[in-house]
Parts: sequence; C-alpha cells; structure tokens
Amino acid sequence: MSSADRPVDPVLPPPPPGPPTYGGRTLLGWVATGNPLYVVSAGLFLFGLRLSFDAQDPDAGSWLLMAGLGGYTLLLAAAALLLVRFAGVWDDVRTVLLLVVLMFLATSVTFDDLLVADPVRGAGLNLAGLGFAVLVTEGVLRGIRLRLPAGFRVPYYLALALFFLYPILLTPYLHDPRGGPLQWLLWGFSPAAGLVVFTLLPAVRRGPDYVRGTGSPWPWPFYPWSLFVFLGLAVPARAFLLCWSFHLLGGADRESLIFGPYFVVPFGFAVAALLLELGLERDRPTVRWVALAVPAGLVALAGVGHSADAAYTGFLARFIAVLGGTPLFVTVLAAGAFYLYAWGRGVAVGADGFAAAALALAVVGPGTLAWDELTEPRAWPLAAVAAFQIALGLRRRDAWRVLAGGVVPAAWAAIAGWRGYVALRAEVPGLDYLAAGLGLLPLAVLVSLAKAGVLGRVLRWEEEF
Repeated sequence: MSSADRPVDPVLPPPPPGPPTYGGRTLLGWVATGNPLYVVSAGLFLFGLRLSFDAQDPDAGSWLLMAGLGGYTLLLAAAALLLVRFAGVWDDVRTVLLLVVLMFLATSVTFDDLLVADPVRGAGLNLAGLGFAVLVTEGVLRGIRLRLPAGFRVPYYLALALFFLYPILLTPYLHDPRGGPLQWLLWGFSPAAGLVVFTLLPAVRRGPDYVRGTGSPWPWPFYPWSLFVFLGLAVPARAFLLCWSFHLLGGADRESLIFGPYFVVPFGFAVAALLLELGLERDRPTVRWVALAVPAGLVALAGVGHSADAAYTGFLARFIAVLGGTPLFVTVLAAGAFYLYAWGRGVAVGADGFAAAALALAVVGPGTLAWDELTEPRAWPLAAVAAFQIALGLRRRDAWRVLAGGVVPAAWAAIAGWRGYVALRAEVPGLDYLAAGLGLLPLAVLVSLAKAGVLGRVLRWEEEF
C-alpha cells in the first residue's frame, strides 16, 4: 500500500479548557478555594457601622444602623442571586446565605437601645426587622430556586421571631431591674431557645430523604443543618447581650451583670436531646457520643464563672430558692434525668451516665455553688449507686458491674473508717500499736494453722468440692 492510499488520521481539535484549579499552597490559591473575602467584608462593615453610629443618640443611631444593615443585607442577597442565577456558582453561596442570617441577627440587636429609650417605637422597629428578614429570606430562596421544607422553615422563622420579639417582652419590666419578673425573663431566653430546638424533632425523624429534590447542591446534613448550627451558636451571645442591654442598674451596681454561664444550660440540654434523637434515628454512633458528652460539659459549665456582684448574687438567691439548689446541683439532677432518658431510648451507656450523675450527688449538694466547694461524701448517693450497679449487673449477668457496685460502698467505708481512725488517734496515743497488735493476731493464727496442715486440708477439700 502506497503512502497515498493510507488513511489519514483526523486532526482533533484541542479539548476545551477546564475550570481553573487552585491546588497550590499560595495565598491566591487559598483565597480562590476558601474565599474568606465575604466574611472579611461583613466583619469590616459591621465594625465600621459600630464606630460610625455608636456615639449618636439611640433614636438616630438605630435608624442609621437599620438602614446600613438592611442595605448590606440586600447586597449580600443580590450577590447570592448573581452567583447562582447568572454564573451557576454554588461554592461560596452557603457562606453568603449564612452571612445574610448574621445580618438579621445583628439587626435584632441594633434596636436594644431604642427599646429601652422608647419601647413603642423600638417594638415597631423590631417587628419591621422581623418582616424584613422573612421577606429577604423568601426572596433569596425563590430567586436561587432552593426549597426549605416546612420542618426546617418553621423552626427557622421561630428562631428569628425569638431574636426579634423576645426583647419586646422585657420592656414592661425595665422600671424594676431588681424585681423578679425581669430577671426571670432574662434567664428565660435560654429555655425559650430550647423550645425552638424541639420543633426540629419532626425533621430529624424524616432524615435525609426530607431534603431530596430541594435544589440544594450541598449534601445532608450540611444542608440545612449548618443554618441551625449557626443560629445555635448565636443563642449564648444573645442571652448575654439581653442581660447587658436590658438589666439597667444604677449607682455602684451600674456595671454589674446577672448573666452567668449557667444561663445557657437549658438550651444546651435541648441541643443534647436533639443530637441524641438524630444519632438514634440515623444510627450515627458519633452523634450519640457527642449527645452523651454534652450534659457532662454542662455540669462542668454550671460550676464556673460565678460572681460576687450584688446583682448576680441577688438573682442567684432567687434561682436557688425557686429550684431548690444551686445551678450546679440542678444541672447534675438534669444530667441524671437526661442519661436516664437515653437509657430508656436504648442507649446502654446511658445507665453509666445516670450512675455517674448519682455519684456526683455524693459531693454536690443543694448549696454547692462551684467545684472548689464540694461537700463531704454523703452515704445515700453512694449506696444508691452501689445498689443500682449490682442490680444492673445481676440483670445483665455482668460480674464486673456487680464488683463495681461493691467497690463503691467499700471505698466510702474505707475513707470514713480512716477519718474516724485519724480522729480517734488524737485522743488515744497508743492507737497505732493497739491496731497493729489486733491486726497481727489473726495473722499469727493463720500461720499456726498452716504449720499444722489445716489450711492445706481446707484448700484440698474446696478443690474437690
């Protein structure tokens, strides 16, 4: 075959260039993949607003802050629409959407000063802010064709309503900052946020199938659970700011604050319950372990951060009088109830958590405020834990659990006996010699029995038996 008769390979055009990659370790590569510029932009804008309007009177400053926050929120919403509808870029949209929610929360805080100065106008602005948040949310979701199912949509709007409307509940009681109603309402923000958390339970039980076909490019649980993680992180900050803005004390107590870390404990237990249900429904052991660890962290939190300020101790006295104990004591009781619930839901480790909480009650009494104020070990919690462990061990035929149940009272008896011995030793100078003599007597008898061969015969009889 001549060269003229050979088939000529077709010349293929070069492949179209793919999307740019930024895999390098350069600063440009990190910015292109992570793109922190949205967060930096929002942070600088919020800081600039605070510097610009902090020195103005509450009325004018609130209006200007509202206008600035509203305008920047609309810019963020427009950026999300531009990225999705016109560029088809979803990579950074989740960050932009979370920043939109951040602007909503910042707007809810903006009106605190005006609510104090003029409750009627402040309430009107809070209602307007909530309406603005709802309209922008719906506009963005429809604009980028992203569906948020009702099981998530309703809790989301309830959370926004809590941030915007709860401060309005405080205004009728601002005239009496040392009164019980205002102080209980300031503490009550955390339990109210916990109730909002429980509205997510239906969505938890429906699982990943509930968000299929929503138009989301992000897998479950990133969508939509990242939204509620973000809102959950804002709850402790808002609880602190409510106490800072609405508990207006005069005189020497002007800088006092009734807020303590234990304020967020009710919300924490609600989160733990939600995580437990999520771990059980989706069979996620890691999530279950996190849920079981949360109450232990809350117990640790309830024993720290206490203040000697008059305002702080005043509400703390109310808390103890109404709930029957210090925040640490009440939190230990709540942790025991949570672990008992987990055990009832089929989590075997819940029994151990319940036993640990009961054991903590041996050194945490109704008057124990902090971890450096633990009481002398009390007998009844130790006896209860021992009985519980032995009963559970017999039921499960677990010899180690039965042994652990016996070790607890034995250890307490040894400690109590030693303390009694030390106290008696101060009264009886020769007690050490008396105790040594009494201890050596049965040992001497055993040696004599061994020399006579009695112990050997007894041991051989037990082996045959």
